[in-house]
Amino acid sequence: MKLAYISSLVLLTTMLAGCSGSSKDEATAESYLQFYNGAAIAGNTLLKAGDTSIGNAAYGDVSSLVALEADTYAVKFVDVASTDDLLEEDVALAKDMKTLFILTQQDQQYDHLSLSFKRDAELEDKFNLHIANLSEQYPQLDIYIGAENTSFSDAELLESLSLHEVTTEAKSRDLGKFNLFLTEAGQTTPIFTAQSVHFAYENTYVMIVRDKHGPLAEQLSLDIVLNSSSVTAYNNVDASAQFRLYNSLDKNIQLALDNTIVASVAAGQMGAYVSSEQGDYSLSVRTENGDVLLNSALLSLAAGDSKAVLLYNNEAQAAEALTVLERDTPQLQAHDVLVANLVPDFTKLQFYFVRQNETISTAKYSIKNLEFKKQQSINLPKDDYAIALVQVADNGSTTLLDKTPSMMLEPGVHYSLLAEKDDAAPSGYRLKLVQ
Repeated sequence: MKLAYISSLVLLTTMLAGCSGSSKDEATAESYLQFYNGAAIAGNTLLKAGDTSIGNAAYGDVSSLVALEADTYAVKFVDVASTDDLLEEDVALAKDMKTLFILTQQDQQYDHLSLSFKRDAELEDKFNLHIANLSEQYPQLDIYIGAENTSFSDAELLESLSLHEVTTEAKSRDLGKFNLFLTEAGQTTPIFTAQSVHFAYENTYVMIVRDKHGPLAEQLSLDIVLNSSSVTAYNNVDASAQFRLYNSLDKNIQLALDNTIVASVAAGQMGAYVSSEQGDYSLSVRTENGDVLLNSALLSLAAGDSKAVLLYNNEAQAAEALTVLERDTPQLQAHDVLVANLVPDFTKLQFYFVRQNETISTAKYSIKNLEFKKQQSINLPKDDYAIALVQVADNGSTTLLDKTPSMMLEPGVHYSLLAEKDDAAPSGYRLKLVQ
């Protein structure tokens, strides 16, 4: 099968078998457009075709599918936070075709791939599949496919792809579940295995291999794009996992996993990562003198997981743990900050991210009414922020418990923001930003 590099100026017009069925509002439309964000340097990005907004997508996500009349359009990628134009060109959208735009990057510059295939075709108990390689970690990949419950030795070579290469002709298979394997070019040891990938519809799927950008290094995601506004992402079932513990207590502790001590963490500190295989573990915490603070808490780690365990005291001054999954997004144009409330003294707390020329009352970004031992993530576009911790009493009186200086979060760094008790702080409480 010949493969072709699709530049940002070329729109494929190969007539390929497409998906079956259309919604009522698409029935009279002549062309269909969708957008996948595969550029790690991009933030939340909007695609526009003329005056029509196709939709926005963050890294590794996809827009909705939009129906348009067949015509030539000025297609534009726009950064949502800054409204800056990233790319623009005139594109002819053909009748009865679906076009998928894939935003990419090369040498810190934006580019894109364009893939077009016939939207409606009769597929009798079969599906069509296109594949694209966006992995800079693995610029030469072989992709294998095998029946569900079979091993790599029984798999068939499906495609060989270079970086920013996409198949121009669809592979056709019977509907069902399959195992997919990735190897480096010419090698016979899988670097990635996805099990029970379900191709359930008589439709055209696009499978995209991309890098993950989380704390766990060298991970890939296999993203399946269809016609919905969400991606089905598969992780490597053979990937390792890791976790680390933040100790908000006022004493140093020892951390045990299945009754084996694996780390020591000082008071008020985030410990180093502990590598582990996927599975369910008993997590216990003891003082340096051996007194048990937390006994046999459940820690579940899936393949590819990177988790943080937040250790705190509850209202009765007994130790508890909150486990959170760390994000694997790039953190370049925006940050997904994990916010956790570890203060047992109040029912709820308010977190405000205050930019220049804003106050707490006018801040655009905030997390309100976060309950004790709850966590929530917030996406913050690249900017300077002063972070405020506020408590609102039942009578409406407001107390500023803590506030950080204005600062810019470091690109590429994953942050957690914790509210916790601190007897040394003027209010008795503090915000702590950890990475």
